[in-house]
Amino acid sequence: MNKYKLLRYNNLSFFFIILLSKTSSAAHYQYEACGPINCGSGPNISFPFYIPGRQESYCGYPGFALNCSLHGFPILQLNENEYFVEQIFNQNRSFHVFDAAVLGSDSTTCFPGLENITLPLARFNYVSTTGRVYLFSGCRRPWPERLVRYNVSNCDNWDLAIYEGDENLGDAIEICERDVVAPVDEGRNGISNVWEVLRRGFVLNWTASDCNVCEDSGGHCGFNASNYHFRCFCPDRPHSRSCKPDQKLMMC
Repeated sequence: MNKYKLLRYNNLSFFFIILLSKTSSAAHYQYEACGPINCGSGPNISFPFYIPGRQESYCGYPGFALNCSLHGFPILQLNENEYFVEQIFNQNRSFHVFDAAVLGSDSTTCFPGLENITLPLARFNYVSTTGRVYLFSGCRRPWPERLVRYNVSNCDNWDLAIYEGDENLGDAIEICERDVVAPVDEGRNGISNVWEVLRRGFVLNWTASDCNVCEDSGGHCGFNASNYHFRCFCPDRPHSRSCKPDQKLMMC
């Protein structure tokens, strides 16, 4: 082999070594695709949630799609209602939300977009500390005197606000034409500022595949919707549960 061919051979060998090195060091595409992302404000988004258009559907669990709002917060759509996701607690599978109608208002406005909420119970449920506030409109006057302290000040579309379980709730139901029930953090001390009560929001639990083992092993959780199986996306390849070898199998 002459010097020219030998030099060419060495150059090609060096090129393939570099190419193989880069290929072997690159993480699996699903692992890279499913890393946590952010809307600009609020928590990082990862399994079981995902953001269509910015993450692949296999990065989340069916029914857990979020969108990014103009305010930079992730939004959860429940029926016709939008809820801003303010915090996500992955370790106990819960998250804190508040009604988007509140963010577009302040303490002097009256939440025109407030509507009843219906939860998809197969996915989400209230925590035990969740209470409910009834907001009433179209109430006949004069009101019974005992209802005066529940007046919603500065509002022309809501007349009364009363916590569920209050002894005066029945009177309000009798004299008012319409009510909306809003979930809130539990409270029983009367309502002096409805905006503050609604802005505190409430916490929901979720039901989906457990991601903790995969995350603790350094993986990113995902889901195969075609066979409805959880996947743990790891730098080398997808695994069924964890990026680390199963110790029980290694002992066999």
